[in-house]
Amino acid sequence: MHFCTRALGLCAILSLLAADVPQNPGDPLIVTRKTTKLRAQKRSFAPAVADLKEGDQLEFVAKDGAWFSAKLAKVTGFVHETDVSKNKDVRLSGQGVRETYSTSETSAARKGFNPQVEKSYRASNPNLEQAFALVDTLQAREVPEAELRAFLVAGKLLREER
Repeated sequence: MHFCTRALGLCAILSLLAADVPQNPGDPLIVTRKTTKLRAQKRSFAPAVADLKEGDQLEFVAKDGAWFSAKLAKVTGFVHETDVSKNKDVRLSGQGVRETYSTSETSAARKGFNPQVEKSYRASNPNLEQAFALVDTLQAREVPEAELRAFLVAGKLLREER
């Protein structure tokens, strides 16, 4: 009896985990990141075959680890699972709302850090305005992918794949 209960529980958990993964080729995937790329291979810095923006709809082909094979029009490539949602009703904001978040983002949220808290903290600490301005400048900076890739390769932080 105990074995049956555990087996049923395991099946329920696996069903929930699989529920977020598109099951059928052709299922829609919605891009939830402000910008990302459809890549030629399952690597973060693989050559891009298409530029994607939040709200773009892809066609699911297959799942391979943390990567989805997907089509955009007639172009097929790979997109990381954290950049898309199978939920057609996903809330899009123009600011890259995602359904999954990093550990540091989740930790900050648990501590109650949000835009309202930041605004209040800024107002009560005017002496830190210069520091906030510097952080805002850093966050707004965009480094071209080719430049970032060259930096990582030169520092031996990214292997050149052949």
